[in-house]
Amino acid sequence: MVIRDVCFPSDSRELRQLIYEYADWLGIDLSFQDFEGEMAKLETLYTLPSGQYTFAMMGSVVAGGVGFRRIDEHTAEVKRLYVRPDHQGKSIGWSLMENLLLKLKSLGYDRLVLDAVPPTRKAQALYERMGFTEIEPYFHNPVPDTKFYAFDLRNQAVEQSA
Repeated sequence: MVIRDVCFPSDSRELRQLIYEYADWLGIDLSFQDFEGEMAKLETLYTLPSGQYTFAMMGSVVAGGVGFRRIDEHTAEVKRLYVRPDHQGKSIGWSLMENLLLKLKSLGYDRLVLDAVPPTRKAQALYERMGFTEIEPYFHNPVPDTKFYAFDLRNQAVEQSA
């Protein structure tokens, strides 16, 4: 497996496809997050300093990915962690998140936050194993039973692979 940052415009189509696949898998109306607006400006949202998206590659196939967006100079938000069903159970999600934590620390971020809707129970278990803690909501998410998490990049070391 190779983890690499998305390159625009060559990866635009594949990124768009992966995120739509993720949204379909969730089965939740993401309009409260302005999902269509996000999709219309993917290249801007996932280009530094606004954010970035990273693929996990198995040969020439995108097995999954994760992104982040900048909230402010100290805080970033995890976006669209997804591992395709054929590639689950291979620690790809862990590797993507571990890479993301190290990258954000090197970019000078202090804190990472995310919201996790009920279908993402496996991801929630991953976040908890990595040392994320549950926090109060930092924005309104109308999906019942959504959890919010944070990771302090200043005081916690990134755990080694489980």
